[in-house]
Amino acid sequence: MKVSKIKRPWVQEYKQRKYEPFYHSQQWRSIRKSFMLGYTTLEDGKLVPNNICIMCYKEGKTVAANTIDHKHRIKDGGDALDPNNLQALCRYHHDRKSSSEGHEMKDKMKKSN
Repeated sequence: MKVSKIKRPWVQEYKQRKYEPFYHSQQWRSIRKSFMLGYTTLEDGKLVPNNICIMCYKEGKTVAANTIDHKHRIKDGGDALDPNNLQALCRYHHDRKSSSEGHEMKDKMKKSN
């Protein structure tokens, strides 16, 4: 007896991400490491260590950052190795930012068609 897989339209299939060689390069690893050891200057002149999530800090919380994120995506023309284009984020804020960027791109694609 053959058992077939049940298709559930409300469950999305897992898609493996495309391999990005840049994020495994020595250049990215070294700039990421040096950025984590540095500080970011806020608009009011305060210095915030880059091992703290910048978004949480602005909300009045101190949460350890575990991701270095590009403020402007590389796909959208952001400089990949410019420290001024980097920010330290916790997983929560990185996932929210990435999700909103993905939805924006999806909406642009719908409008262009």
